[in-house]
Amino acid sequence: MDIFCQDVKPFAPLNICEVRFWLRIMKEHSLFIKLGLPCDQTDLISEAQEFYDIFEKLENMAERINCDSSFERFINRVIIAVKNIFCFKRHLLHLLIECKIRGGGNYPLLIDHVSREAMYFLKILEKIHCEEMEYPVDAIVSENVFWLRIMADHLKFIRGLLDPSEREVWSTSNMLSDKFDQLQLHARDFDSMLWHFCPTNDFVRFEKAVTNSTTELRNFKATAEELIQQCAVLSLIPPLLADHVRREAEHFLEILAMIQSDITDCRPPEIVGCDYEYRKK
Repeated sequence: MDIFCQDVKPFAPLNICEVRFWLRIMKEHSLFIKLGLPCDQTDLISEAQEFYDIFEKLENMAERINCDSSFERFINRVIIAVKNIFCFKRHLLHLLIECKIRGGGNYPLLIDHVSREAMYFLKILEKIHCEEMEYPVDAIVSENVFWLRIMADHLKFIRGLLDPSEREVWSTSNMLSDKFDQLQLHARDFDSMLWHFCPTNDFVRFEKAVTNSTTELRNFKATAEELIQQCAVLSLIPPLLADHVRREAEHFLEILAMIQSDITDCRPPEIVGCDYEYRKK
């Protein structure tokens, strides 16, 4: 299911390490948005800077969390900040797709991308007030749908920011983009086939393929990051953005490892697929 579906709850756990990871991501989103805005959009630039300062402050606060009660209070504070930056991102997206902002370096898909990540983070945070999903496979498949689209987006952004002369790197990025588009479509097939059911051997095989492909992607991003740091590849990609997308690939690999360790514990429910019990006649 798509991350905007009300019933979706991420598989990723709610703990301080996960929160710290996403606080840094939100802070960097604010910076990337600010840098991509046309210079005449002074109000939006100021607002993006305010979000950068807010998430930097929350990052620092996260380092001092040392008990369950302070963690819950902190999560409630973070929820407010993430809701606000999500609304800011969607507002900016709507301005872009209606051509009310022209110029700059923020693709509409990029702003949609970072808003999806904000929604994902919000749903992780809201797990503090929710029970676990009744059917874990729904969360597992949705996790794949979410992350595979994120990885495919990254490759499209990398491809679009490479200098046209970098034909070999462009070709590799394009090839990997096609691979992750296909993996995402496959994950969406599982999304309906395994709804309210359990993982199958075919899905276990798929998860191994996703892990292998994401490892390949992480290595590609790490190499690209190194080349960008050394000014050995021509592009418009800032070193921080290269580091940002590489860290997200590594985080996806961590989640995939958690999924693979838990997948065998997902048992089929007694009644499968809907609220009506099937009876043979």
